[in-house]
Amino acid sequence: MYFLHTLNILFFTYMEIKSNTSDNTLWSRTFITVAAANFLLFFSFYQLLPILPLYIIDKFRADNATAGFIISLYTIGALACRPFAGFLVDTFSRKPLYFWTFFAFTVCFVGYKVVGLLPILAVVRFAHGLFFGISSTASNTVAIDALPASRRGEGIGYFGISVNLAFATGPMTGMFLYEAFGDSIVFAISIALCIIGLVLVQTLKVKPREKKQCAPLSLDRFFLTRAVPQFANFIFVGFAYGPVTNYIALYANEIGVHGSGWFYALIATGLILNRIMTGRLIDRGYLIHLVGTGMTLIVAAYFILAFSHGPITFFLSAFLIGTSLGLIFPGYQTMCVNLARHDQRGTANSTYLSGWDIGIGTGILVGGAMANHFGMHQQVFFVCGVGLAIADVMFLTYTSKHYLKNKLEG
Repeated sequence: MYFLHTLNILFFTYMEIKSNTSDNTLWSRTFITVAAANFLLFFSFYQLLPILPLYIIDKFRADNATAGFIISLYTIGALACRPFAGFLVDTFSRKPLYFWTFFAFTVCFVGYKVVGLLPILAVVRFAHGLFFGISSTASNTVAIDALPASRRGEGIGYFGISVNLAFATGPMTGMFLYEAFGDSIVFAISIALCIIGLVLVQTLKVKPREKKQCAPLSLDRFFLTRAVPQFANFIFVGFAYGPVTNYIALYANEIGVHGSGWFYALIATGLILNRIMTGRLIDRGYLIHLVGTGMTLIVAAYFILAFSHGPITFFLSAFLIGTSLGLIFPGYQTMCVNLARHDQRGTANSTYLSGWDIGIGTGILVGGAMANHFGMHQQVFFVCGVGLAIADVMFLTYTSKHYLKNKLEG
């Protein structure tokens, strides 16, 4: 039954490709290629995520705190480069920038295995995040450039599935390979997948940039100032998701729930199912309604999570978080892109991603401090719910109106 369902989806996807005109084609060769390369970039990263702490502790005899600090340097590196990533993507030819930062990202996997000192490993980890930040910004921008304006929301939704699939399959694949064969095979497969990704990037046909007189440096070339409300709202969403990435297994143990790995699988399921449907509705003019629904739904999801006492509400909250994020992710990204000029798409994407990075990092740090203070994680997720409620009110009363007033497209 699942096989027939999959064939049915593929058939209608193929028919949609054939029926579209060249001016309105969503599934162009460029879009499919960059989505595949993006999946390989994120999968290679995600499959390393669960095994890296074990690798650092085992090889370098480091303690948990040291391993945690080195791992966090990846996020710091990605965050540090985001504003400059947008500037670089909007200033230089996108394909060479995408290829060489992807190449440097690949080399960092080799660095993990060959370095023998913790300080050098810390530099490698920071550089890995730096090159990931630029490469992922370039990837998003190349994909959006390949989309027709009338189907941009739909395309962003589909493109995001490449990340969701990597998130759903990467960590468990890495852990399985590590337990069965050791760390070397995980690093080797990540490198091999990145090489395939580099080949795909090299085959991309990206339109050459129009030669324009260099504009004077200004804040708007590094950060999309017209998207400040969207940026602020998205920080709240990232802040709430930060504790989910690091502390959900600990919270599951506190309330006596087993199989916390399914929590992430249910988030990914909700995300993917909603992304498939959301994009077309965004293109039909329901952007504000969808994001508003997602913001309200995620508030309910976090309060359900905070007051969970058993597996039913615990796993229900996971699916609701994924479902709401499936509305929120493409919605906020579409808003940022529609608020930007054509020559600011890189800056728009980096602004959108910076909000997420800042939120995630802050949420992890504050969540850990709160858990140490209260002795449990229930209060952490309750505070996340309160923060999201504030963001929901802010979106409904100001951010949505700001977007409708200032959008340049959509």
